[in-house]
Parts: sequence; structure tokens; C-alpha cells
Amino acid sequence: MSRRAIRFSIVAFIVLLGVGPLANSADAPAEAHGGWRSVTYAEVAAALDGLAFDEFVEASYRMWLLRHPQQLTVNGMAEEFGVRNDGLDDYSHEYAQETFAIEREILDRLREFDSATLSEGQRATYAVCEWYWQDEVDGQAYRDYEHLIGMAGPFSFIGYLDYIMAAAHPFFSEDDVVDFLARLQLVGTQLDQIIGQVERKRGLGIIAPQCTLNQALPRIERMIPEESEAHPYYQAFERGIARIEGLSAESIKRYTETALTIIDDIVTPAFGRVYDEMQDLLLVAPEAISIGQFEGGLEAYEYLLRHHTQTDLTAAEIHAIGLREVERTQVEIECYARALGIEDTSTMSAIYDAVAEMTSHVEGQEALDAAERLVRGAEQLLIESGAFSRLPGGELLIIESEYGGFYSPAAKDGSRPAAYMATTGAPFPLYRLPDPTYHEAVPGHHTQSAWAMEVDLPLIRQDVMLTGYVEGWALYAERLMHELGAYQDDPLGNLGRLEFELLRAVRLVADTGIHALGWSLDEASEYVAVTTGVGGEGVDGRVLRYTLIPGQATAYMVGMLEIQKLRSIARCSLGEAFDLAAFHEVILGNGVVPLSFLRDLVDEWAAGCMCTN
Repeated sequence: MSRRAIRFSIVAFIVLLGVGPLANSADAPAEAHGGWRSVTYAEVAAALDGLAFDEFVEASYRMWLLRHPQQLTVNGMAEEFGVRNDGLDDYSHEYAQETFAIEREILDRLREFDSATLSEGQRATYAVCEWYWQDEVDGQAYRDYEHLIGMAGPFSFIGYLDYIMAAAHPFFSEDDVVDFLARLQLVGTQLDQIIGQVERKRGLGIIAPQCTLNQALPRIERMIPEESEAHPYYQAFERGIARIEGLSAESIKRYTETALTIIDDIVTPAFGRVYDEMQDLLLVAPEAISIGQFEGGLEAYEYLLRHHTQTDLTAAEIHAIGLREVERTQVEIECYARALGIEDTSTMSAIYDAVAEMTSHVEGQEALDAAERLVRGAEQLLIESGAFSRLPGGELLIIESEYGGFYSPAAKDGSRPAAYMATTGAPFPLYRLPDPTYHEAVPGHHTQSAWAMEVDLPLIRQDVMLTGYVEGWALYAERLMHELGAYQDDPLGNLGRLEFELLRAVRLVADTGIHALGWSLDEASEYVAVTTGVGGEGVDGRVLRYTLIPGQATAYMVGMLEIQKLRSIARCSLGEAFDLAAFHEVILGNGVVPLSFLRDLVDEWAAGCMCTN
């Protein structure tokens, strides 16, 4: 059965179960729809009965996604699934336990298939699925170590809610307005669920460190404005509704009044409760920032390293790799700095102070134009150099952003194109502009993401976020551009590239230093500042990120080194027959895979090349 047929089979099953409301017909009023209802364990188990392998792989992951309405919105897949963008994720303990049971059921059902009877392509999918679902099941024992409250921004659960409400929710029709209002009504429920989980974990002795709570408090205060019109969610709603054509002034007035009422009655009071909870937690929160301070925390950290890197590297091994890579990168920086005529290379701070004086700055339209030139130049270089035989299709917008430097993948339903958000809100040093553009856009995240969406593979191999592979590729892409000569006429830009690469090496040392060696905030911040030469508030912000999401920051360098290692092995075994474009086709053409499985794919490709030469 084709993936398209499987997709429609699942949608039909969802409709029969009444799991979620279908999009309104043209005749139905926009308000007339039920709210989100997730699939249950019993429904998932029934849906998976008797499925052949391909159907099972597709159905199991899609049914699991129906437990995560926010992810469906991010993916742009609600309509495909026959549901609305009107739900928020459920953070209650009971819901989590049912999700855990579903994950165990999927893994058990997967292992009922005899891999020896599967085709070569199916065996690859089996290996990826087994790794993914086993990792989900392994992680169940350590979910309590996630700090749901602490640190503002994307690396928190409340930050994820902010992203949905202020950025990801679509505004194309009146239905989207109604869905947003339905979501707005659920904000209080979700925040109360988060508070409930925080209190339950507090009973287990697991409380977010003081520094992360203090850093997040100002962000939470922003969500409790005196005037409802100033609430970020209302402002996002106002911007969204203004984009919808054909809405009458009366409808807009009615919807905006409803939004303000929900903000007043539900949203602002709920954030007030979060704020009060955080103030209460600060009275008992630990000063220590290591996950290892909690009972079972060191075991949790070892799991998180495996989860993010998809390797069996221990904390000690990653720490050692980090020290080696820090030394290697600093030596490169010193050499390039001396070649550029920088006399004082005694510290990283001295080098980059000199670089800052030598560079120019861009902002506004000038920054946007510069990012556009970098992306288009990268596309041309990748083809002309022979590093790629083709690049994926799909539109990539370069969009101005006050605080940019990140990538937003395209929605799978085509409703939202891929976009690179370029920093335009303040003067940005030109020497730092190329590297994050290559990392986030081309040949980094956009190239990888767009390529995965074009491959005829199960959704799980296009969609899951495996940090070691995804971020490893993006960091590999940064260095690839250097190897291809992108900085031949831009020595300052090359020092910018090395500045970012040094940071990724420092992360290996700092992350493991914090969580395996028990470094304090001051110790970690001092190490990062001295080693990178970057001071100020940015240092503490980076350390707080490592604190809040242990292990995640190690995946960049570990992933890059693994891809480089695989390329070196393949080049040595194939000699003159090695084809860089074909190698990249293997890395990107199999969708998202664990790093541990990527080696098997490269080995199989190299063996096939040797047989044909």
C-alpha cells in the first residue's frame, strides 16, 4: 500500500472513531465544531491490529502524533489528519502515563515483525523505528528530570506554548480564528497541568535551579500585562486576524472582544499562577545546576546523552573529545588571526576584540539582502563544486526578524513555506553573518529538511527530531562551506565560522562539566567566557540552556565529527571512486536516522560502490 493510501486509511479511521473534528464544510458556521480529543490507548491498539509492516509503521507514528496537537500544527498536518488546530498538549500525569503505554505497545508490536522477511528498504525502516521507539520507552524512566518551569525561550515547555500561540498557529481563514480562540481557552488548563507536574516533581525532590527560575521570571511577567491588549498572545491574534480576507468589521470586532475576554478571564490569571509558583519554588530551589544532584540524575544524564547524540559515548568520553576539539579550534583561530595581521593572539578575547574592530555591521534591509546573497551564493557553490548533484526544491524565504538566526521548516501541507529568519533588528557584525546562515539555511537545516520531505519514506523518517543527526549535519554544513572555498575572499568571515565552531566544542566540556562533574554556574560561566572570549549576559544564557536541557548541546559537535569520520572512512575505502555528491545523497537521502544507523548506510553504499568498480 502506498504512503498516500495509508494516509487516507488513517484519516478515515480517525473520522469513524470521532477522534477529532473535520475541517468545517462551506455551509457550517465557523463556531460549530467540537474541541480536540486525542486518541486513546485502546483506539491505538485497535487501529494497529492486523496491519502489514508498511501500514503499521505509518499508522503507529501518525496515531502517536494525534497525542500531540501542537506538533501537528508545527508540522502543518492538521488538515491531512482530519483534525483542527484547536488543541494544546496535555501535560497531566495521567495523560503522560497513557502515552507511555502507547509507546510500549508500538515497540512490542514492531518487534512482532520478522525483520528477515522484510525487504532491504523495510529493514532500514525497521532499524530506525526500533531505535526511535526503544529510545522513547527508555526515556520514560527519566521524564521527571525535565524542568517544565524555568528559563524563558524555546528551551522550555512554556516557551513551546508561546511558539504555538505567537508564531506557529495558522491564520488563513475564519476557521483558524475560531481555532485560535479555542486554544486560548485551553491555556489555563495547560498551565495548571504544568504547575501540577512541577508540584509532583517537587515531592520527588526535583526542582529547577534558582538561576533558571530567575532568568524566566521577567518573561512570565510579560505575560501578565495590566492591559489585555498588550498581551503577546492577543497581539499575535490581532496580527493574524488582520491577514484574513473577507472578514466583516462586525466579525472582527466580535472575535477580538472574545479574545480580550479570554485573556482577562483565563490566560492572564493562569500566568499569574505560574508566576506565584515560581516565586514559591525560589524559596526551596537549589543553587546547584547539575542534574546529577538529584537521586538517579547521573543515570538520567547518561540516557540524555544517548538520546541526543544517538551514540554510546559516555560523559567522560564526550568531555575528553570536547577538550581536544577546543584545543584544535583555538589553534586554528590563532593561525588565521596571525595571518590576518592580528598581533595579540594570547587569548580568544583579544583576537575577537580585534576582529570586532575590523568588521562592519549590517541591519534592516541591508542585513536581509546580505543573507539573501549568502544563501543564493551557497546554492551556486554547492552545485558548481560538485559537492551536490542536485539541491532539493521547495521555496525558501529570507525573512527579516528582530532576533533572527533561526530556520522555520515548511509546513507539510504547503500552507507555510520554509523560511530563514535573518537578524535585522539591530546592527549585526558582518563577520558573523555567513556561518549561521549556512547552518540554518543552505546547506544546513533547510537543505536537510527539504530533502527529507521529498524522499518517499515513512513519515517517521521525515519528521522526527534526532539531534545528533540534524544538528550534526548543520555543523558539518558549516565546515563544508569552508572546505569548498566560501571564505576564500572573506578571512574575517572564516574567523566568525571558527568562533561558532569553538562554541560547539566548548559545549561538550561545559555540558558534561555541569552534569557529570558538578560544576557550579560560576565555574561553567567562567570556563565558557575564558575559552570562547565572549563575555556578558550571553555566557550565563548559554550555561542556563545547558542546565535546562542536559545533553542537547553536545549533539552538534558529536554529530559533525561522526559525519566527517564516515566521509573519511568512505574516501579511504573507495579511493578515486569516492564521490562527494553521492556521499551527501546517502547522508540526506535516507531521511532522519540515528547516527548509530548512519554508519550502516554509508558502509552499505561504499560496499556497493566497490562492487561496481
